[in-house]
Amino acid sequence: MKIKLLALFITVFTLSTVVSFAQDNTNGVIKLENRITKSVEIGIDGMACQEGCADKIASNLKEKDGVISADISFDNKNGNIVFDPSLISIEEVKSIITDTKVKDYNYTITSVNLQEK
Repeated sequence: MKIKLLALFITVFTLSTVVSFAQDNTNGVIKLENRITKSVEIGIDGMACQEGCADKIASNLKEKDGVISADISFDNKNGNIVFDPSLISIEEVKSIITDTKVKDYNYTITSVNLQEK
């Protein structure tokens, strides 16, 4: 009886471990085939520095579903954003930029250059 119970326990433990590992996506990468993305270069005015303003805008963009990448440059006063238009619109991207709050800085959009990728 003890051997059967031990064998049952080992089987259940092994199966639960395999299922757990199968659901684990440790690298966080999900590949989507044939994904349509758009790339946009947005001119941004009002940033005071890279570490505070530009990095905070990039961080806020990257938190949103549909934003693939966001590179914001204080020096160039712009951002290059790649996004999935089926998940987020260009208007939402622009709102995230202008709604970002760092101290009393106000960010404005000075240009938008959208292109298919």
